[in-house]
This record gives sequence, C-alpha cells and structure tokens, in this order.
Amino acid sequence: MVRHLFVVDPLDRIDITKDSSFALMWAAQQRGHALHACDTDGLFAVGPDAFARCRTTALARVQGAHCRQGSTAVHALADFDVVWMRKDPPFDLDYIAATWVLDLAPRSTKVFSRPSSLRDWNEKTSLLRFGDIAPPSLLTRDPQQIVAFQREVGGSVVVKPLGHSGGTGIVALHPGDLNTRSLIEITTRHGREFVLVQQYLPAVREGDKRVILVGGVARAGLLRIPPADDLRGNIHIGATTRIADLSAAEQAICDRIGPVLAAAGHLFVGIDLIGEKLTEINVTSPTGIHEIRDQGGPDLAEELLDAAIAWQDPI
Repeated sequence: MVRHLFVVDPLDRIDITKDSSFALMWAAQQRGHALHACDTDGLFAVGPDAFARCRTTALARVQGAHCRQGSTAVHALADFDVVWMRKDPPFDLDYIAATWVLDLAPRSTKVFSRPSSLRDWNEKTSLLRFGDIAPPSLLTRDPQQIVAFQREVGGSVVVKPLGHSGGTGIVALHPGDLNTRSLIEITTRHGREFVLVQQYLPAVREGDKRVILVGGVARAGLLRIPPADDLRGNIHIGATTRIADLSAAEQAICDRIGPVLAAAGHLFVGIDLIGEKLTEINVTSPTGIHEIRDQGGPDLAEELLDAAIAWQDPI
C-alpha cells in the first residue's frame, strides 16, 4: 500500500470542488492508498531524523462532511512513500523552516516539490531566469526605482508581493493615478520589502492562461478571465474559466522551461501566461485540477499520482 502524507492547510476549511489537494487525496483514496495529513506545525526534526504529528484521513464528496480524521500520532517521514508539500503561502520563515524538516526525509520518501527548490523557485521572481519570454520585470524594494521603471515601460505596471498566493496584495499602477506613491509605500512597506514589478499586459482582460505541467510536460491549459471589476484572474475571486489549447508560442515556452523545472524536482507546476508571455511559475500549491477535469480535460490527479510513484529524483 502506498502511504501519503499531505502537508496542507486545515482540511475542514477547503472547498472540495476547487481544492487541488483534495483532488489528489481523493484519487489516492480511490486507489486504496493510505492518507495522513498535517499542517506545517506538525513537522519537526530530532537530530537528523524528521517527523510529522499527523492524522489518518478519510474523505467524502460531501462539502462540510468531507473529511474524517483520526487522532494525532507521530510518524517518521521515513514511514511514508510520498510527502506532498501543499501548504498555501504566505511564504515566510515558518514555511522555510518546514522545508528544512522535509530536507531530512530519506531518499526512500519522495517529497514534492523538492524542498530546496521550493525555497529557490519563488513563484513571482523565478520568471527572471527566463527574462526574454516574460514581460519587462523589476525586482526591488526601492520606491523611486519603481516610479522610474513605470516611466521607462511607458504605461501601467503591476506590483506583486513575493510571499503570497491567489493574487493577494497585487495592485496595478496607472499613469496619472494620484494613489501611485501611496500604493508603492504600502506594497513595499516603505521600502523595507522586495516586490516584483511587471509591465501591465492589456491582454489580461481576455484572460490569463494557467498551464499545468506534470513532470515538466504541459498537460492542459485553462483560460481564466478576470471579473469586470478586478485585474486578477484567480479562480477564488470569481474568474470564469474554460479549457484552452496552447498556441505554438505558448507550447514553446512550456517546452523550454518544463525540463528545467523537472530537473529542479518540481512534479506539479502551474505556470501563468498572458499574451504569450510568462508571468508566474507556481510551485507551492497550484490549482486548476477540478476545472480542467470538469470541462473535459485530462484527470490530472490520476496523472500526478502515477508520476509521483514513478518519479526518480535526478539528484
């Protein structure tokens, strides 16, 4: 029997129709695999040995009665075949410390994504490695540099905090907006925190495309169209979705970055594309599995389980 540990936010709070961790766990349960779950506060290490205070977990497809868990017990990470680090950001020191514990898992336990790569591949800044296929971008905490960058690109820019998910804290700065300097102060905390600033791409009004990569291979695209009153295309804030094929340019982006991501130990990645430009590389807890399957696309939960079991870490 395959034994899974899911490091996730509290399961009683999730929406089972949208949460990709639930989709993965459900697929594993349907195969007769053993499920355990904990939050990052359940991870700890004693010397070189890593452990989890976790609970056995059984799922049902009934929102509100979708999760039944046993009492808390301590297990060595060596007791599990697969550990899924699916904790949503904020990406803070507590998150990093959890990856330090996961670093200590033995090679017999497969951890997704590789903990060191979760630290190295920030979801907002990793696209700087591929600058020629991304919009003009700036990583800084200097408010004056942000103002100058906006003038340089000649139009609107988008400012993204580095440690959040789901579009939290993202703002657009438009020429002539009297709130610009105040918004920069808020997002950088008066120059104390780095942000990623990107040229605003008007094509976002037509939708941003979430592409799911499994083991470095693009498997499906989901067009997410923002609500009329928001610039963000995140599903949880009301974006509408539909399955979308990849253009030749979009496929070329996936073919270029996919092998690099797989070599870094990322099994499950959701990249975001706007106007055939790479805008984010999501590696912590990508979503979209339900929407892709429900709209006639592949069952990516099943594919991910197969890929996880067959995975051979390249290092």
